[in-house]
Amino acid sequence: MSTESLTLDAGLETVLELVESVVGEAFGLAERISAATAAVFDRQPTVRRADLGGVLELVQPTLEAPAALIQGAGFVAAIDALADAQWWLEWFMLSNGVTERLIVDTDPRGENFYDYEALPWYDVPQRTGHRHITGPYVDYLCTDDYTLTFTVPVVVRDRFVGVAGADVRVFTFEKAILPCLRATQRKVAIVNDQGRIVLSNSAPPRRRHVAADTGPGVPDRGSPAVAGRAQLVGRNVSR
Repeated sequence: MSTESLTLDAGLETVLELVESVVGEAFGLAERISAATAAVFDRQPTVRRADLGGVLELVQPTLEAPAALIQGAGFVAAIDALADAQWWLEWFMLSNGVTERLIVDTDPRGENFYDYEALPWYDVPQRTGHRHITGPYVDYLCTDDYTLTFTVPVVVRDRFVGVAGADVRVFTFEKAILPCLRATQRKVAIVNDQGRIVLSNSAPPRRRHVAADTGPGVPDRGSPAVAGRAQLVGRNVSR
């Protein structure tokens, strides 16, 4: 399979538009969560977990909407950003059609402590100040499935206070994009910038994601969308 650029015909342009629509919806929610959370930190000197109620108000309608693309979303606090919790995830997921809080051990002394500081969906936005897409990887914590996690930094007066983000199952991404991808009648794959396959119209279903990470602890700067355009690789290449 070539890694040269494909000539973009009408079919591939439609694929790109669909990819950008899904990516835009996920990042749109992340940005809204970021703005609401930043406003809380901006207007009061001390922020506690109870002050983050606006996150659920933003997330719940999106998760429970008919044909929702997003499976989970929320805010993850920077270390020591909150007055009453050193580590905290204000994160919610859809379970049997109902929005539920993600419960994890945020006590560093706990046996199952969830140390997210080095995970790419948190680390990359913190270091770069830019939004990031992690995956595909198997998210054993929230979706228990191949997942793309979209995160943006939350910064208040040059202070990093955490990340806001949204999860999209690769299955959901595939369901939205694959029919159009197949209609191109060309062998095409959507990949991240490390060459990991996000979606292909030629590989069997069980092999479409074999190049994905096996867990969120594996550093991955990959993204299926770069500078607002999806990366496509395939045959029938034309310069």
